[in-house]
Amino acid sequence: MPVLVCLALAASLGVETFADAPPSTPARRRRATAKRTRPPALPALVVPASASARDLQIGEACRRGLEGTSGAVVAMDPYTGRVMALVNPQRGMAAAYQPCSVFKIVVAVAGLTEGVITPQSTHNCTGGCWIWPGHGVVDLRQALAQSCNPYFEWVGERLGYERVRHYAELLGLGSPSGINLDGEASGRIPVAVRPSQVGHLSSHAAGIATSAVQLGVLLSATLNGGIVYQPQVSGPDGFVPHERWRLPAGTVVDGLADGFLSAVNEGSASNAFDPDVIVAGKTGTCSGVGWFASYAPADRPEVVVVVFVQGGSGHVASGVAGRIYRYLYKPAAPPLAVGGGGR
Repeated sequence: MPVLVCLALAASLGVETFADAPPSTPARRRRATAKRTRPPALPALVVPASASARDLQIGEACRRGLEGTSGAVVAMDPYTGRVMALVNPQRGMAAAYQPCSVFKIVVAVAGLTEGVITPQSTHNCTGGCWIWPGHGVVDLRQALAQSCNPYFEWVGERLGYERVRHYAELLGLGSPSGINLDGEASGRIPVAVRPSQVGHLSSHAAGIATSAVQLGVLLSATLNGGIVYQPQVSGPDGFVPHERWRLPAGTVVDGLADGFLSAVNEGSASNAFDPDVIVAGKTGTCSGVGWFASYAPADRPEVVVVVFVQGGSGHVASGVAGRIYRYLYKPAAPPLAVGGGGR
């Protein structure tokens, strides 16, 4: 395995240094001038300094999967918040972008919890979607799988923006996650929007900005029973998870997994499909960026992988994730036998 660049766990801190003062005169006292140095730039691949062999495999898989694509990848344990790898932290942590249709996860959780929808609730998509004729009558599973815009516009308008914003903040968006690296972007959630904008915001996340790390925390909370963890770059030995908070009792995070799985098996994330690796997740495409927030194996999640691509789409991002998971979970093909003399 190639040697990976490792980063110490402690966040880099600005250090005060003192420059020499100009020569003193009887009327002027010598004065020290404080100057704060900038923290060192993070490497392109961040893995724990005390990484396990599996951490290194995950880091290498993320690096290889993204190779040739402009973007970022974060891989974390959904049950502890431990970050095993972060590729291109400048884009994956230190900058925030419109999350596009990945935000539909927030709207789905809000709709289910507030009783606005059930997994069986249907809406007739007759157009105005990314597919010209529309998707027809779809339920929540199909709407997540196909990333149906009118379905989530309908749910968002029934919720109203105040409730949509509330659940976005509950799931960790719009504020720093607390990851133990310097320079994290906080993202943005508007305080208020006009009623006419709620539908578009609910389907496209217009006016919202998040990082790949924040989306990893969000998706993890839907898998671990509603715990919003502080992500920490750390090896497994001696690691102590840190809960930021738990979602309030009664928050519904069940009912989403079928949609995430169907997105890969039959929907917008088909580029991540592999018959031997069960992957699930949600794509997002808008404003020249693409996302895929995912996990595998879908039946017993071990790792959450969020892929962000610039100048691409959710379909492209899901292809990156598919390569990552194949590197991690598919055994290498046995070498071809070299012909020898027969008897």
